[in-house]
Amino acid sequence: MNATTLNRAALLIFAALLITSQQAAAQAGHLDPTFGSGGIATTDFGDQTGSSNVAPANAVTIQSNGEIVVAGGVPSRTGFPVPAVARYNTNGSLDPTFGTGGIVSISSIEDVPFTAVTLQSDGKIVTVAGGFTAYVVRYTSSGVLDSTFGTGGIVTLSFILGPSASGVLVQPDGKILVADGHLSRLLSDGQVDTSFGSGGTARTAGYPATGLALLPNGKILVASSVLGTSGFISQYDSNGSLDTTFGIDGQLASPETANGLVLLGSGDFLAGGSLTNNSVLPVGGIAASSFAVSRYLGVGSTDASFGANGGTVTSVPGFTAIATSGLAVQPSGDIVTLGTANQSGQTAFALARYTAAGQLDTTFGNNGTVVTLFGGSLQVPSVSANGLAIQSDGKIVAVGSYLVSVPYHGYDTAFKLVRYLGQ
Repeated sequence: MNATTLNRAALLIFAALLITSQQAAAQAGHLDPTFGSGGIATTDFGDQTGSSNVAPANAVTIQSNGEIVVAGGVPSRTGFPVPAVARYNTNGSLDPTFGTGGIVSISSIEDVPFTAVTLQSDGKIVTVAGGFTAYVVRYTSSGVLDSTFGTGGIVTLSFILGPSASGVLVQPDGKILVADGHLSRLLSDGQVDTSFGSGGTARTAGYPATGLALLPNGKILVASSVLGTSGFISQYDSNGSLDTTFGIDGQLASPETANGLVLLGSGDFLAGGSLTNNSVLPVGGIAASSFAVSRYLGVGSTDASFGANGGTVTSVPGFTAIATSGLAVQPSGDIVTLGTANQSGQTAFALARYTAAGQLDTTFGNNGTVVTLFGGSLQVPSVSANGLAIQSDGKIVAVGSYLVSVPYHGYDTAFKLVRYLGQ
């Protein structure tokens, strides 16, 4: 074999190895190298004097142009976070055309972060915050409070009692649904829709609401819990009354609390949460728990063909506890769930992916699950994965908060956005 032939053979081998390595690097569940720094975008808010002045990124949605809208809170002079919205370009950089440097915040309402966000068809951004008083806030697409909504862009729902507003949706007719301790509906200008429920509000089965979804026929699904343990899913008619054709008199029980609801084209729906394993002793005072996803028929009964008897449960290797926070379906039909993994105080973002039939997808990440750790300079950071969204190309966006102790300087806090390859 002459030198030329040897060189050609070497080039072919190198090309084959390069293609193989690129394919491995592009595996579903891997960090997207085109986003932020190696797949992670960080918005750092610097050192704070107290651990309560955090920067929680609680919810995320994707605009039609691919830009990413994140709702949460930013540190303030009061020592507690104020509600804020940030918008990011598709590469993970803040969008300087939105608000001030990509972020808008409100100091005129309570020091409570935004907890849910949605988009109107005209590009306006609707988000909610609050505890025993709920606030519904609408921004224009450029990040300015919408003066045509409520009072200067803000609606106060003082009659609502709940630990936090957990969901917001915009109906096709422009009316806005808000879920917390109650289910409420506003007209498109922010006025309470008195034709809904009793004076604009309907009581949820549990306390508080943990998930919200709108059916094509106008009916409304609400997930709720009792003290974070027992779970319920209820269906309401478009006028706010319980739909007695669903489940048992409009309600069904779910395993633990459903922190995510996703409607399927068939009329069925998915519920995602965490399932506690009482057979395993707690570690560091934290009970063992796993991802749990269930599928239900549209009439409100378990779909036994999904997973094992209607559901699937997945633990994350190396971590005792999972606090589920998000559930979504990719364009391929694959199901993704997000949560915070905890093991003896070490926390991380965690994901699992399932086929449409409810089987763990072993081609995703590490045999079906993914864990993302965030390093600290000297101390172990505390992170919380709070929001999940799927891009039109199937890429997965997870957002959450980051807090780490900085010796002699207090605490450093930041938004963390992570994008994963979808295929």
